[in-house]
Amino acid sequence: MLRTVLRFVPGVLALLLSGGALAQAWPSKPVKIIVPYTAGGSSDFTARTLGEKLGPLLGTQVVTENKPGGNTLIATEFVAKSAPDGYTLLLAGLTTYGAQPHLHKKLPYDLQKDFVLVNNAIISPLVLSVHPSVPAKNLQEFIAYAKANPGKINFGSAGVGNTLHLALEKFKMSTGVQIVDVPYKGASQAVVDLLAGNIQMMIDLVQTPLQHINAGKLRALGTTGSQRAGALPNVPTFKEQGLDYEFGAMIGLMAPAGVPREIIVRLHAEIGKVMAMPEVREAFAKQAMDPFTFPTPEAYAAQFRRDIEEMGKLVRAAGIQPQ
Repeated sequence: MLRTVLRFVPGVLALLLSGGALAQAWPSKPVKIIVPYTAGGSSDFTARTLGEKLGPLLGTQVVTENKPGGNTLIATEFVAKSAPDGYTLLLAGLTTYGAQPHLHKKLPYDLQKDFVLVNNAIISPLVLSVHPSVPAKNLQEFIAYAKANPGKINFGSAGVGNTLHLALEKFKMSTGVQIVDVPYKGASQAVVDLLAGNIQMMIDLVQTPLQHINAGKLRALGTTGSQRAGALPNVPTFKEQGLDYEFGAMIGLMAPAGVPREIIVRLHAEIGKVMAMPEVREAFAKQAMDPFTFPTPEAYAAQFRRDIEEMGKLVRAAGIQPQ
């Protein structure tokens, strides 16, 4: 028996040492951030801005790869099935992913078992913007207009259960309006149709329509944060305009379960360093995004569990049936 144990111990030690060596050698090649949406939107901007500064800290290139489609399922399944070696990461919005378990009868992955939370990057309010053909000049005028035209206003989202869609559902419940959701593969595509007048409104992170709002091509009617967005100081919040409504988005990174703890800890720390850089904070501030990180990966995971619970309540209240 003793001989068997003694023969077994060197093998275990070798395995443990090889795992430690793997983590210490990381990274030895480029790291990919997979974005589940088309290029040009808020998530894409976050990934590229974060990756540009994260690369030098890691000593390797950090590249962004867009994998839109399937209402984020394509990108998410791809990352879930990727090697747990720290080279493939998923850019994820906690609201969107918090809703997923409640929107699907069966997912090709388990968000709480197949992923590990790394760190958050930004938190952002949303903005309600409309095509200039909509006669409303403020939130209350828009609500009155929508009530007078039930089912005639089209809303652009990035898919059922996406942050934009859930924000709309909460808005509908808060106001009693009837608005039609039109899903796209990404918010940037929806903005194109909003500019063309094919849809009439969006509620999205400020960054996505900001340049068009500033150019007068879209009209901002209100923001969803507890205070006004720095990039839109003249646009009042929903609460300022008499609507008890708050909604925001957190965007950060997940990794496949099984990535060595040392790699997760390092990624978490380096993301924190990036988001503390003055030039990074300034870049995000111009897009009405605020850098926001968690003290530990475990604290981020706890927030995700809370989001899953809260989004479940919203999905059920909105009467959205799982598919």
